[in-house]
Amino acid sequence: MAKGSSGSKGSSGSRDSGGNTGNTSGVDLSKFSLEELEALAKSIETEVVQRRESERERVLNQMRELAASLGMTLEDVVRQERGPVPPKYRHPDNPAFTWTGRGKRPNWVTEALASGKTLDDLAV
Repeated sequence: MAKGSSGSKGSSGSRDSGGNTGNTSGVDLSKFSLEELEALAKSIETEVVQRRESERERVLNQMRELAASLGMTLEDVVRQERGPVPPKYRHPDNPAFTWTGRGKRPNWVTEALASGKTLDDLAV
C-alpha cells in the first residue's frame, strides 16, 4: 500500500469486526502465527535499516554535490576544529594554576572562594 494511505480498516488500534488489529496495511495480522510474525518483524527491521542507510547515502551525496558547487568538500563544511579553551581564572599566587571555568572546580578555586575571594578576584 502507498505511503501515507490508511488502508480499508480503521486505525484506532482496537480490533474491528474484520479481525484487523488497527494496522494500516490492510493485512490481518491475527491470521499469522507467532513465528510468522517474528519473521515478518525481522524482515521489516532489515528493510527499514537498508532504506535508512540508502537515504543517508542519498543525502550525503547531495551534500557533497552542494559543497563541490561551492568549491569545498563535505569534510571542509563539517569539520570542527577546536583549540584549547583559554583560561578564565588564574591562581593569585601561582600563575601556573589556571582554570577555564569548565568542569569541576579545582581545589585552589574552592579554597580561594572559602577564604572570601570571588571568581571576579581570580579572573584573568
